[in-house]
Amino acid sequence: MNGKTLFWDVDTQVDFIHPGGKLYVPGAEKILPRLKRLTDYARRNGILIVASADAHREGDEEFQLYPPHCLAGTPGQKKVPETLLEKPTVIPNRPASLPANLAAGQVILEKQKFDVFTNPNTEALLAQLGLDIEITLYGVVTEICVAAVARGLLERGYRLRLVRDAVQHLDETRARALFEEVERGGGRLVTTEEVVGSPAR
Repeated sequence: MNGKTLFWDVDTQVDFIHPGGKLYVPGAEKILPRLKRLTDYARRNGILIVASADAHREGDEEFQLYPPHCLAGTPGQKKVPETLLEKPTVIPNRPASLPANLAAGQVILEKQKFDVFTNPNTEALLAQLGLDIEITLYGVVTEICVAAVARGLLERGYRLRLVRDAVQHLDETRARALFEEVERGGGRLVTTEEVVGSPAR
């Protein structure tokens, strides 16, 4: 893995980001250009992208709170093209073997709940990567699934950068509270520009 850093992409899926998606997050399509810049930067620089993705089944517990969305195998469950690399490694939410040598590329952790740490392979993946890395976090929804990842990483002692202009919220007050919580916990708030540098001319 390049440079002791990785990118963590949260739930950038069609049902959340595209207008008309089953659980569209208003305004999420506006962050697509920044999501693409982050993804392209990681690909060019050999940075591993860890991504979480909802992969729901009919009757999942989450559907008691929200309408059915991201049903496994449906178009809405797919990642948006801006954040999808060729030949990602998809890791289901059940005990599974991890790639022996994680390097550049994309690992997608499937989940059926808000928190990606409910996938038993998440802990194993982090253990394989070690603590001496900085994780750059972005995606949707800021105050729900992004928050779960941020808290989980900070609790485990990881250095965290949250890309504040590459996330989208449903509740602005709760999103701002998360930003403050991240900073109190030792994380940093950054912009896409600060991560990838000046745009190509």
